[in-house]
Amino acid sequence: MRLGEGQIHDEIYRLLAREYGQASCFSFAVMGATVAGAIIGGAIASVSPGIADPGAVVVITMGASALIAYGFKLARSRPDLSAEDIRRLMPLFHFDEGETAYLEALLALAENPYLQEETAKQIIADLNRLLDTYYQLQKQREQLQEAMGTASESEMETLQQRLAEATDPQARKALQESLDLLRRRLHSRNALSSHRQRMEAHLELILQTLKSLHESLSRLKLAPQSLEEFDIEALRLRLRELQQEATAIENAAQEVLGGLVTRQGEGTM
Repeated sequence: MRLGEGQIHDEIYRLLAREYGQASCFSFAVMGATVAGAIIGGAIASVSPGIADPGAVVVITMGASALIAYGFKLARSRPDLSAEDIRRLMPLFHFDEGETAYLEALLALAENPYLQEETAKQIIADLNRLLDTYYQLQKQREQLQEAMGTASESEMETLQQRLAEATDPQARKALQESLDLLRRRLHSRNALSSHRQRMEAHLELILQTLKSLHESLSRLKLAPQSLEEFDIEALRLRLRELQQEATAIENAAQEVLGGLVTRQGEGTM
């Protein structure tokens, strides 16, 4: 299957466009318009205070319009890319390890002539959903990290030491309240820490699954006789299970976070 003939091509473009594709082409169009404007301005400024040469202005304006149109054409066009084209482009983008593994798996599918096209499309659809799960899990992990805050055991030790050394009653009262707040912050952080670890572990599992798929497809291309032993349905089932497991992890974290918010709200009343 050639990359320009089907869904593999679409998914690769989807990932490229997510990073820089549309923005880069739009920037090209804007720069082209800026250069064209400078040329027009220079042409007008170069003449005497009288009326500028209409012919020159028309020609320059036509050139600027063509340049802008070409830039937007690039932004909307999707030329066919070979697997080698994609591999040459990949270092130019800031893909993380998971995105790179996803692309490599797609390229391995594209370069394998022994898989049926319908089978490849089904695997691509599963990979596409898995990548969306990967992004969602990354986003929730970042949000969870922020919700965990910055409370630490060392901060607790410092406050306890200050409380032990304080002699003024009002100062001791304020420090004790601070210590109670810090304990609640630490409890919340510890409650969320295990869920963050689960998310990180599942992201790693998704990454290793994508890498394993890429390697399996690469071996299959070299040894097509093992195609009968390549259990496509088991692979697709595992990809779907990864998505379901990620959803369960996200839901569990949301439940714990909701409970903490409720308790903290009650504690401030």
